Amino acid sequence: MHEGMLSADQAERLRALVGASRGVASERPAATAATMPKPAASTMASTMASTMASTMASTAAAMPSPGLSVSPTRPGDRARAPRLARAIAISSGKGGVGKTNLAVNLAVSLVARGRRVAVLDADLGLANADVLCGITPRATLEDVVAGDRTIDEVMVEAPGGFRLVPGASGVSRLADLGQMQRRSVLEQLMWLERSVDILLIDTGAGIGANSMAFASAAHTILVTATPEPTAIADAYGAIKTLVARGCRDGLGLVVNMVGSDEEAASVHARIDRVSRAFLNARIASYGSVPLDAAVRDAVRRREPFALAAPSSPASRAVARLAQRLDGSSPERIPADVRTSFLGRLLGGIGSRIGRKS
Repeated sequence: MHEGMLSADQAERLRALVGASRGVASERPAATAATMPKPAASTMASTMASTMASTMASTAAAMPSPGLSVSPTRPGDRARAPRLARAIAISSGKGGVGKTNLAVNLAVSLVARGRRVAVLDADLGLANADVLCGITPRATLEDVVAGDRTIDEVMVEAPGGFRLVPGASGVSRLADLGQMQRRSVLEQLMWLERSVDILLIDTGAGIGANSMAFASAAHTILVTATPEPTAIADAYGAIKTLVARGCRDGLGLVVNMVGSDEEAASVHARIDRVSRAFLNARIASYGSVPLDAAVRDAVRRREPFALAAPSSPASRAVARLAQRLDGSSPERIPADVRTSFLGRLLGGIGSRIGRKS
């Protein structure tokens, strides 16, 4: 028998070992210098390289792709069918009417009803929803636009259980981004829109291009006003601008800091009457929030009044508003027919966002 060749008995044993079940360790006969063939050095090196390459390829095939996650980022995300959040913009014709306070406390009330809620602070000039929540954010949407943070890293848990995306000043820079950068930011914002039931957008005050772009992209627009004549006039100005942008459906009015239900009804009647006459647009009444000392005290403590004084008149009024928005009212938009708020907003970013207000 030539050196290095297997005997019939050895060959039979080798076939038996190869046919053994997986997971059972095979007993390999110890190789000796006498029985082992002596290939040339170059042949041995080639064989070792081939074996290593095969092993590495098998290992790589068994491992998940670096860009994929073995399990979903958030438990249950894959089990739920993709759906879009209902986008509700809180807008106003002028500052000082309690728009941001309404947005924050409405979020608290909606969470209390079992909804997953996020607030996007879209006031490009004076973002301060974090101040009302007693939060000092370490990062804002500006960092997402710059590519330094993800939306999940920027988003913070606010009192009451809603999620807050603070300081949206970075959105105005989207018009200057390249296509790949803009797509990356858009995908992250789309993730936000699919991870909550309701997305509240706290727009900037006034009728500037940025504020109106955010408001007009929402499914429901709540224009906030007070009984003051200047606030009423400016609220009508905001409604007029929104109607000019094609926003006739989903427009509503919330009258804040009212002395009585009659006063609130009078303010709504005046705005609705003028809108019908000159804009051919009906403005729904979404109720009112009374002038309440508990609101002032909560603001000073940097705490949502819906948490600080849940039984106060203002808290009860906001809870009623949350019930209407969350209930089966005619204004509610079914999930299967909603279009993407952020898709509409960012799709026309070059023409709407980034221009001076």
